[in-house]
Amino acid sequence: MLLTASARVFAVVVTYLPDGALLRALLDALLGQTAGVLVVDNTPAADTRVQALCAAWPQQTLRLIRLGDNFGIARALNVGIEAALGAGATHVLLSDQDSLPAPNMVAALLSALDDLKRAGRSVGAVGPTYTDRHTGITFPFQTAVPGKFFYGHRKPDATHPYIEALTLITSGTLVPEAVLREVGLMRDDFFIDNVDIEWSHRVRSAGHKLFGVGAAAMFHRMGDQALRVWYFGWRQESAYDPARVYYRIRNYVALCRQPFISWRWKLRSGWNVLGVVYTQTVFGQQRQKALRMALRGLWDGLRGRMGPLKI
Repeated sequence: MLLTASARVFAVVVTYLPDGALLRALLDALLGQTAGVLVVDNTPAADTRVQALCAAWPQQTLRLIRLGDNFGIARALNVGIEAALGAGATHVLLSDQDSLPAPNMVAALLSALDDLKRAGRSVGAVGPTYTDRHTGITFPFQTAVPGKFFYGHRKPDATHPYIEALTLITSGTLVPEAVLREVGLMRDDFFIDNVDIEWSHRVRSAGHKLFGVGAAAMFHRMGDQALRVWYFGWRQESAYDPARVYYRIRNYVALCRQPFISWRWKLRSGWNVLGVVYTQTVFGQQRQKALRMALRGLWDGLRGRMGPLKI
């Protein structure tokens, strides 16, 4: 396939106080599938764990960019994307530090992109199916389902190998260079959480489509650990630090202020946000703090206070 043969894919990995074994496995996997990896490190300057780990690979294939402090995932992604484009990337693969792509993930994403473009689709990005390391759940994609007033969820299958998605998560998303230059980078005032959601809606508002790819697989860690919750029966959900609850709530409110996002999506996603508040404040280990952070996130979102959380 012409696209796959000519593609020059660079991966951008954002790190912050990572688990060394997980990061090493991720970098090994990405270096075997891309033209190079750019690690953008948000870890404070005094902690050299990422620097020491990255020294195991030659600088020609792996470049480390240390920011010296935690400036958030959005700014780190932007630094890495700009470096990748400067290095001649035709496509940029985005990744969190705690993901693990299947050995053929990048090839499968490129193949899907090629198929979709040949079919005349204007593709903004493609992403893999992902399985949560904590719960073992393989997540479907948000998609418009005929007959549903709000959005629904679907997994790719043999009949539908590509699912037109409303949003894609950051990790594993492959973006053509031309789309990044047209649509722009991430909103760094979001800092963390919903960065990918805002960008996904912005891409779609520009007339492009997002697709989830069944043949591309990735393991990903959602939240900090598994949390057992009651929701019409006992189930496993992801646990979040109270600060992450703050960002989830605040940034959802910020999304609701965006005119290019459908009100139906906002309303349906509000139910998910209530679910986060419920699970973390009723079943989490720091319930009172999670509730305080949720209320603070709501207040800051309403008054438009963005950027990093100021304790």
